[in-house]
Amino acid sequence: MTGESILVVEDNGVIALQIQELLVENGYRISGTTAFGEEAVMMAEKKPPDLICMDIELMGKIDGIETARMIHEHADIPIIYLTAYSDNKRFDRAKETVPYNYIVKPFNERELLASIEMALYRHAIDQRLRETIERYQAIVDNAAEGILVVSSGTRTILEANPALIQLLGYTGQELSGMNISDIIVHPGEEGGEWIGQIFSPDGWSGEVQFRCHDGSLRDVELTSRIIHRDGEPAISCVVAHDITERKLAENAVRQANTKLNLLSGITRHDINNQLVALRGYLALLEMKQYDSAFPAYLQNAKAAAERIAAMIRFTKEYESIGINAPLWQDCRTLVETAAQEIPAGSVAVKNDIPAATEVFADPLIIKVFYNLIENAVRYGGKITTIRFSVQESRINPRIICEDDGDGIPVEAKEKIFVRGFGKNTGLGLFLSREILSITGITIRETGEPGVGARFEIQVPAGSFRM
Repeated sequence: MTGESILVVEDNGVIALQIQELLVENGYRISGTTAFGEEAVMMAEKKPPDLICMDIELMGKIDGIETARMIHEHADIPIIYLTAYSDNKRFDRAKETVPYNYIVKPFNERELLASIEMALYRHAIDQRLRETIERYQAIVDNAAEGILVVSSGTRTILEANPALIQLLGYTGQELSGMNISDIIVHPGEEGGEWIGQIFSPDGWSGEVQFRCHDGSLRDVELTSRIIHRDGEPAISCVVAHDITERKLAENAVRQANTKLNLLSGITRHDINNQLVALRGYLALLEMKQYDSAFPAYLQNAKAAAERIAAMIRFTKEYESIGINAPLWQDCRTLVETAAQEIPAGSVAVKNDIPAATEVFADPLIIKVFYNLIENAVRYGGKITTIRFSVQESRINPRIICEDDGDGIPVEAKEKIFVRGFGKNTGLGLFLSREILSITGITIRETGEPGVGARFEIQVPAGSFRM
């Protein structure tokens, strides 16, 4: 004992005095005495003691059990009941306040002193344990990684931390009680038998996918460890690291390298063909004296040279695809930026895309919106309005660009994305499709000829957010 303070709440003055003398003789301090529950509540709040010896039958309007309940609402103070009553009804009520002991009068002095010392010791241990639990709970709650606690026997989810709840899109209540197989998908494996590996004695690590509340899939690195408990079923602690954006970026790099290799071969072939033509026309000019065919030869030579220059310009633009890592791009801002760079004249550009609508795409996606607006203004004919909007969907959200111009002929709807097709260089829409495909985004034209063009940019669920 180290001089701990004790509040004595006892309606019998003689017993109260006996308790005080006993405690002081044994090195304790008396923080106060009272026979009224209401006064005990105020005393404990004003000057909290280290322990309370509480009689159940008190003067005033509330008894000792209700007094203890009120004290515990604002303070964590260990309580020992001292009472002449031991009936089951009182005992059951007293248990609800979680006392450290329940001593029936008349009590033995050694019994009381032992109970007080044990209560103070247990309370100190409980406080340290509570602090440890709170510290670890704070770590779990603030961890950037998703954490699941799962029953190893039933595979039922027992608890999830905020990071995992946010990742999956469920509430904590919705997750509690779900089977872990409801949210985990192993790419390429059917039946879910592999899930048993998560509960193996040595734990498990690997890449899987989480099925989110909205139906989308997120790539995660999963690590599990079994926690054995004495007399209790084992549980598994599952830690999930979201690698979706890393996987998207890796796929984008692979796509970019593939496309650059393909472009290199195609461009060398096309430029070589144009150089052959150019050399042929120049050779004809050298072999002939001036005649009426000269202007045509010169024009063809100039056209071949211009095509070579256009290919080189295109190559410069194309080689930029995939150089920078894909990022989350704000679509509304992209439309506004592109619209400001193009002299649209009398054509109105309406931006109905909600703020903070984002797609995961190559940074060159700004060229896609630029090309859509430029093509509409240049080739739309009777066009007066270009409108951008979003068509929300859990699986395949879409960005829509539509106008009220002449539209695209049915036979040209797919050809407009082919390199070299069109009235100008035929590279704009081809380049747009290539930029989008880096992160799995597709584009197609679905408008009605004579009514207007309509381009649908379809985004994978994992590459779209609002």
